[in-house]
Amino acid sequence: MCQTTSPTTRGSGMTRPRWALLYTVTLPQLAALGAVEAAHSPHPIRVTLRCLLALGVLATMAVWLRSNRPALDLQNWCDCAGQQMTVRVVESRRSQPTALPRQPSRIPAPVEEEYEVAAR
Repeated sequence: MCQTTSPTTRGSGMTRPRWALLYTVTLPQLAALGAVEAAHSPHPIRVTLRCLLALGVLATMAVWLRSNRPALDLQNWCDCAGQQMTVRVVESRRSQPTALPRQPSRIPAPVEEEYEVAAR
């Protein structure tokens, strides 16, 4: 886009990804996962702790990624990107459904008329 040599300033309206928050939240969980691997605990307990800690790390990273998505997207943009970029908007109109011709509804005959009813 633009070739600028100055880094983005703090007042430019762009937020930066909060990497420190990601490291602060995930590193203790990863350390606990390493401690579980080093400890000699019974097999079912170790497997349960492994799964819970791994799922916790993945969930934490997913939440962080979702909350920092705009900052990650705008990280390589410059201040003049709005003037330099062209966005094409293509409108689409939904077609109106065509009405099918109504056919006369056939009333089903009662069961007694279609089949012979035998007396018991």
